[in-house]
Amino acid sequence: MFKEIAIDPDAASASFKDFNYIIEMFGISEGRLIAAFPSKWKRLVYQSAERKLKGTLDLTKIQLRLSKLSDPSFVRKNRPGNGCDENWLQAALKEHERLPFDGIISTQNIIQPPVAAAEDLYGEHPLRAPNRQWHVLRRAKNMGECCAPVLRGSKHIKLIDPHFDAGAPRFLNPFVEFMKYLNPGATVDIFRGDVKVNAVTAVSRLNNALKGIKPIGVKVRLFLFDEASMHNRFVISEIGGLGFHTGLDEDWTTDLPEDLVHVLQEDIRIREWSKYKSDGPIGVWD
Repeated sequence: MFKEIAIDPDAASASFKDFNYIIEMFGISEGRLIAAFPSKWKRLVYQSAERKLKGTLDLTKIQLRLSKLSDPSFVRKNRPGNGCDENWLQAALKEHERLPFDGIISTQNIIQPPVAAAEDLYGEHPLRAPNRQWHVLRRAKNMGECCAPVLRGSKHIKLIDPHFDAGAPRFLNPFVEFMKYLNPGATVDIFRGDVKVNAVTAVSRLNNALKGIKPIGVKVRLFLFDEASMHNRFVISEIGGLGFHTGLDEDWTTDLPEDLVHVLQEDIRIREWSKYKSDGPIGVWD
């Protein structure tokens, strides 16, 4: 699923060109996220760049790009950053033993554990390999973990599945997992098809389902949508999106135990986001 890569501040601060080349590898739409190691990682990058590039335009460009590097680009696992100020690489290797990264970018290569030198990140380097689609078990926990980076960083999420039914455990279980990752202030819009569904029943089922599972401060809205145009299934937000080939439900038959999930590239995300307009909900839960 999403890869968590640790980046040595010294490896990303030799020049703006080097910094930009590395940073463009990351983001929701790339399937790769930067490890927040330590939590003040952006500050360490700037301090390293300032030592090397003080008084240059490159430093100004790095500072500006760092300021625009938003939280969804990072994985935050509350990793302790002890020793990062003294020797970032040694601290990262120690942390990798405790809780492995999917890769480490530094100023040198170390085969075991895998550390790639920034200057070698070109062409078909494994750390640059595409990571935008995965086979994911159709189990609530796996589906929630897959979507976590999108859900955690979003203020507005749209769950889109023509057959969503809060009264069916196979749909409810993944929905419960999704809700665990939301922050107060988030809004979740659920879009389901308008064929063979009674609006009153749909609202009643979701109302019953939300009791005890809706996080405080999260708003949920339910919409009926033209089912004929709802072939695709999505978990999509203002920061990124994922497409599910089968559905937002668990597999209880063992016929399709895995789903093929893909990260939406940005132009596709914008188009799908715009298609599902948040007008006229049939139910609202504040």
